[in-house]
Amino acid sequence: MKLWALLAAASLNLYLLGVMVLFAAVVYPQFASVDRAVFPPLYQAFTARIPVPVVLFEFLAFFSTLVLYAARPDAVPAWLVHAVVALGVAYFAITFGWHLKTHAVLGQGDNSAEVLRRLLASQWARTAVHAARVGLLAWALALR
Repeated sequence: MKLWALLAAASLNLYLLGVMVLFAAVVYPQFASVDRAVFPPLYQAFTARIPVPVVLFEFLAFFSTLVLYAARPDAVPAWLVHAVVALGVAYFAITFGWHLKTHAVLGQGDNSAEVLRRLLASQWARTAVHAARVGLLAWALALR
């Protein structure tokens, strides 16, 4: 059971890291090539499609690490779980404090260079924090 909990947490977080990198490297930069007149419907279609493959997995990835408090393999130190959870809190702090505010501006139809710069900066910050989480979970798997 403990190994399965760790594998589930690592898998969910690795999936999310892939999504984060794809958005930062491919999807968000393409917003700059969209004419401002047609950006609002494109952005609305984008946001309508991300709740299940992205938002749901953001929460599943975080909550799966909380399960490790109850189902942590004996070889994995508690401080490692604390660090993974703390990075998850940092991820959501960046998301709610910075990233979603930029999405609100995009939702008003502004895909200017300055807004996209803020979007990419916040996305890469989230991606870096999440990569650290995945790295710690990979280390936990190696310890198990």
